Amino acid sequence: MLDHYQTLGVSSTASSGQIKVAFRRLALKFHPDRNPEDQRDAQQFIAINEAYEVLSDPVKRSKYDLGISFEIDEEFNPGFKQRRPPPHIYYKHKSEKVVYSRRDYTLASIAVGIMITVAVILPVYLLQYTSTKYYSLAINNYFEGKYFSALHNVDLSIKDISRHNDEACALASVILVHRLKNYDYALRYIDRALGYHPNDSLSSELHYLRGICHAKLSAPQAALYEFGQVKDYSSSYDSSLFRSAAILIFNEQKLDSAYTILDQLLSRNHENYSAEYLRGIVHERRAEPQRAYEIFFGLIDKPFNQAAVYYHLAQSEIKLNLTDSACAHLQIASDFRLLEAQQLMNLYCLKESI
Repeated sequence: MLDHYQTLGVSSTASSGQIKVAFRRLALKFHPDRNPEDQRDAQQFIAINEAYEVLSDPVKRSKYDLGISFEIDEEFNPGFKQRRPPPHIYYKHKSEKVVYSRRDYTLASIAVGIMITVAVILPVYLLQYTSTKYYSLAINNYFEGKYFSALHNVDLSIKDISRHNDEACALASVILVHRLKNYDYALRYIDRALGYHPNDSLSSELHYLRGICHAKLSAPQAALYEFGQVKDYSSSYDSSLFRSAAILIFNEQKLDSAYTILDQLLSRNHENYSAEYLRGIVHERRAEPQRAYEIFFGLIDKPFNQAAVYYHLAQSEIKLNLTDSACAHLQIASDFRLLEAQQLMNLYCLKESI
């Protein structure tokens, strides 16, 4: 049997690194590719590989040093590892190319497409679901009178891909304008809602809310502009006309323009007592006491602010020299705890006692 240590030219105490270096040096020297015609080199190359295979494996080297035969070990131990091939750097192995069919590529493309679709749609669905959930909570809290909780839910519901952003901002605007009276903060939500390009109906409601904010913040011109943006099919159209008329009367002193708007309101609803009341105010400011008297007298016992009706009726009667009737009506207005009526009664009806 060949001495593997002698074949590699190393001592029996050589380290694994020394064995590897010796093997590489001899393998390069006796490789069959260097001299294909020399059979002795080929046999020597085989011996070198066999020696390296044994000495590079600690278990096999230990058995070799003890003189145990590998042929007997392999014969009676079927699970014994087969002899490993030499390192790949000394052998050229051509791997077999795998060929895929068109069906394989199609199925792979479909699988990738499904994975991409799921990866994109699932997060979008979850965000929309969460947004809708918080928007519903905001509505419930609003109807339960929990306005600050509703505002918090609105903020949580507003997402870039949500379908309810404009409606959520509009809900927050309604709360801030009609319930909390925070007009500056309401304008932020209104502007944000209009930035989402809502439909015409919701846009009209938002302009109406913005008009109220400007009116309350002493910006009558801006308020008039916003009320003018409200469409005639909007639920707030009549209210926007009424508020426009009030601004024209009390802030702008444009009585003719206000009267035109009030006529338009009354043509839409002849029982609009608020519009009829403002029309009486216009006649009062035009110094037309008879016409004002007729309007205010017609509003008695109507579902409107009776204190204000009796007070302005009395003012018209004073200008018409209907003293007794004016004082009686001022007394009624005073009974409603209207301070202006009490002051006018003290000035006009009790002057003889002063």
